[in-house]
Amino acid sequence: MKKILFLLPLFFIFSGCTNPYSSSYTNLTKWVDTLSNPSVIVPTGKANLIQGSNLENDNTRMLENGYLLLGISSFNAGTTSQNLAIQHAKKIHARTIIVYSQYTNTLSGSMPLTVPDTQTSYHSGNIYGSGGGFANYSGSSTTYGTRTTYMPYHVRRYDYYATFWIKAKPASLGIHFNDLTNELRRKVESNKGVCITVVVKNSPAFNADLLGGDIIQKCNNIDVVHACHFANLIAGNNGKQIELEIFRNGKTIVKQIQLNKVRSQYRNSENL
Repeated sequence: MKKILFLLPLFFIFSGCTNPYSSSYTNLTKWVDTLSNPSVIVPTGKANLIQGSNLENDNTRMLENGYLLLGISSFNAGTTSQNLAIQHAKKIHARTIIVYSQYTNTLSGSMPLTVPDTQTSYHSGNIYGSGGGFANYSGSSTTYGTRTTYMPYHVRRYDYYATFWIKAKPASLGIHFNDLTNELRRKVESNKGVCITVVVKNSPAFNADLLGGDIIQKCNNIDVVHACHFANLIAGNNGKQIELEIFRNGKTIVKQIQLNKVRSQYRNSENL
């Protein structure tokens, strides 16, 4: 038992006593309470864990499949159990986790280890009396102490990165979009409009053949000024048919789209 107690410091140094996925977590929901957000489906059961390959492609795939990014974790550590990522996902109500890891270096050294050092001496002999008698004797003595040795260690360390996702309910339009960059403004010769970054599968936008990279310039013949303005235009036409004027490959395209009717929901100016 004493040997086990002496080894405990090694365990805490190499494994850590906190969950790094929790201590390094960055919330990207602007601190909106997940449980009270009517736009998402709060999961039950154990979260799905996926080993990521390409961050940009994985993010796009999750958004296309109707997921929203809750937050990220990023840290450098030794070998870390994936169960810790699942524990943190349960805490923040994430449905899916994508984990990335890359080897960075090996930490080497030696650590003093003090262990019990007990030595027992055995002795025996004969005792002779002056009158010719004799007797036998035997016994032992024990010395209690400790000794210190140095234990070498080699710890492989990795950069860890994890994204935590939650499934969204069907949106009104089904796109993610951003304000125009300076390059796109020059391309369309206007400061107004928004650019579609992702189209959610099986959404009204998907069925109307909107594409990533399309620039939305008008909604119901109203100039789209920026992302927040466009979000308000869509919210004001909840469940209705709208007309979008789109710039694609140097041409203007007009699309008639029937929006989903959704409950009052938390609106993010980057997705609808």
